[in-house]
Amino acid sequence: MNRLNQVIEMVRAGLYVYPIVPNGKQPIKNYSYLKATQDIELIESWFKHEPNINIGLNLAKSNLIVVDIDNHNNDLQAPLQSLSNLGYNLPSDYVELTQSGGLHYYFRSNKPVKPTRKTKFIAGVDLLSDFVVTSPSNNYRVLNGATLDDIPQAPSWIIKALDNRAMPSDRMQDNPTPYRRYYTGYLIDEIVNGVDAGNRNNWIASIFGKLLRAGTEPKNAYSLLQLINDNYVQPPLPSKELDAVAESILKRFINE
Repeated sequence: MNRLNQVIEMVRAGLYVYPIVPNGKQPIKNYSYLKATQDIELIESWFKHEPNINIGLNLAKSNLIVVDIDNHNNDLQAPLQSLSNLGYNLPSDYVELTQSGGLHYYFRSNKPVKPTRKTKFIAGVDLLSDFVVTSPSNNYRVLNGATLDDIPQAPSWIIKALDNRAMPSDRMQDNPTPYRRYYTGYLIDEIVNGVDAGNRNNWIASIFGKLLRAGTEPKNAYSLLQLINDNYVQPPLPSKELDAVAESILKRFINE
């Protein structure tokens, strides 16, 4: 089956695709994963114009999630073993070998998926639900003859992690700390629980104010705020908006 027919088969299976530059990861000009489509005539025109394009998937629209195992240190087993040690299994028979030698484990979600990504969930492991380069792109291939029908439902730990609700191991929930809890502990829990698009500004403002009232130096509190925004706010606030919130809270704090 040629590459175009493979992509058409993917679309007929319910997936949303977009064109990527040949041998690369960047969308072709005027496209992005937000413009992913199931329009077969449009897809045919992509290949007519450039037969060697790579293909991207809008994972959220396709109700798919990918666990990305990096091969940065030429050692795929280390991150896989780390996941296993934490009790996180990857029960998927649909696995792709990537251009860099990494692995993409594909899963389905039985409910709508928010487009996001949790980078460095643990060392060498990213969780993706926004977009991904996929076969039949150049230098991407499905292993062991798997088909799209082999993509299983995502384990609960993946869903929790993408919602910022997973700890390094869910088993930790069965072993709460024996120590007395203090303000700092509650604040850390609030930060890690994160926030979604519905209440980002107020939540960020509240967290920054609490950091300042805990005695954190303003410049250090702002550095933490940037990390919090990048990792626990979905989607993160734009830099200008984050600065505006922080400046407003800092002025209020100084005037108290």
